[in-house]
Amino acid sequence: MRTRPVRLTVTGMAYNRNEEDEAMHLTTFGTLSGNSKLWKLRYTERRGDSQDKHDVVMTMGEGRVTVTRKGAFASDMVFHKDHRFEGSYRTPFGDLSMGIYPTQVDYTVNKDGDGSVSLKYQLDIQGRYTSVHKLDIAFETNKNLKKDEET
Repeated sequence: MRTRPVRLTVTGMAYNRNEEDEAMHLTTFGTLSGNSKLWKLRYTERRGDSQDKHDVVMTMGEGRVTVTRKGAFASDMVFHKDHRFEGSYRTPFGDLSMGIYPTQVDYTVNKDGDGSVSLKYQLDIQGRYTSVHKLDIAFETNKNLKKDEET
């Protein structure tokens, strides 16, 4: 499949111990490329409360999802159900060790390039439990966007 433009709806929730839960909702545009074995979803994430932007590349294949975030707060993560991943979380103030333990790793992409990603994982920073995260991303191709505009 050639690269196609997609609209993404990103919904995230962090369930923090002893603190208020954090929710995030974002609608943005990006691109999808790949085939039935390996998909690449690229988009730019901007938070409304800051000027920071993060370029995100999500690769889906063989039961795994890898996420590379570039920007002021950067990371590389591998989500493979029931397999712990250890890496680093790069910040303007220095690097922190990070561990994730995914309990849900699901993704689908249909023949038209529409699909979704659903991840749930425990996050540790500097060896200490911080929160459980749930991330859901739905994406649809421009072809379907044009149908929505016509109706």
